[in-house]
Amino acid sequence: MDTNPEPFVIVGIDGSPASLSAARWAADEAARRHRGLGLLCAYLIPVAGHPESEYPPQFAADIVTSRQKVLAGVAAEVGAAHPGLPVTAIVLESDARRALVDASGGAGLTVIGSRGRGRLNEVLLGSVALHVASHGKSPVAVIPRHWQEEGGPVLVGADGSPNSEACVAVAFDEAAARRTDLVAILAWDDQARQRFARRPVAMSPADGQEEYAVLSEQLAGWQEKYPDVVVRQVVYRGHPAESLVRYGRHGAGERAPQLIVVGSRGRGGFSGLLLGSTSHTVITHAPCPVIVVRPAARV
Repeated sequence: MDTNPEPFVIVGIDGSPASLSAARWAADEAARRHRGLGLLCAYLIPVAGHPESEYPPQFAADIVTSRQKVLAGVAAEVGAAHPGLPVTAIVLESDARRALVDASGGAGLTVIGSRGRGRLNEVLLGSVALHVASHGKSPVAVIPRHWQEEGGPVLVGADGSPNSEACVAVAFDEAAARRTDLVAILAWDDQARQRFARRPVAMSPADGQEEYAVLSEQLAGWQEKYPDVVVRQVVYRGHPAESLVRYGRHGAGERAPQLIVVGSRGRGGFSGLLLGSTSHTVITHAPCPVIVVRPAARV
């Protein structure tokens, strides 16, 4: 295990199946980009009973030892899959949410499982994943526990707004690194904003001429920068989140996407909401990994 190179990809580890899936995905991403991987395990010593209760020193030492064993096991697994991958193991006494957000400030990508240890089954999106996706200083990838890489395209949600520009940039970069196509979706529906939206319906260029023009304009500069990325444009009438999730599950009769990239807030998002309703819905229900990109995220 090499602890010298600064990791480009940081992944949160707690020993849960979701975090192990996240670690495998993060290792693939780091290897694809020839960069380092950081395995971060944060812990808090539980407080029980009276606030002045003290645990024996060995109790805290045992917690650290158990976390180190978990990281060693994960490092061994990803190292076997990617020989030569620089891996850093980090154990911190801290709240996992705070630790991952702080670490994201020095990372190119932060990765977290959709649910961690101790989550109720009915809670689809764990509190750690929600917090990190909302506050992360880098793009944040949320990985579902049960996912299988099938080599489909990268799917990105765009709306022509400045908020989605960084999102589109990350999507093009991911598609280029994975040597796959990019599907760009723009979804709109005035009725969706009034809470009685119809199901998403794909529109033809003739029917959605104005929307296709908005989407084409936003993609034009990035297509020049990434000429080898094949881009397909899709316009839906319907709610953006439902359109992305439905396409993510079915792929419009083609291969389902291997990755969805979505902005943290879209057109008209409230500035006080760090994670908008669209991104929240997509990372909760998408069957594949989702990268959430804040407007100020590095590309």
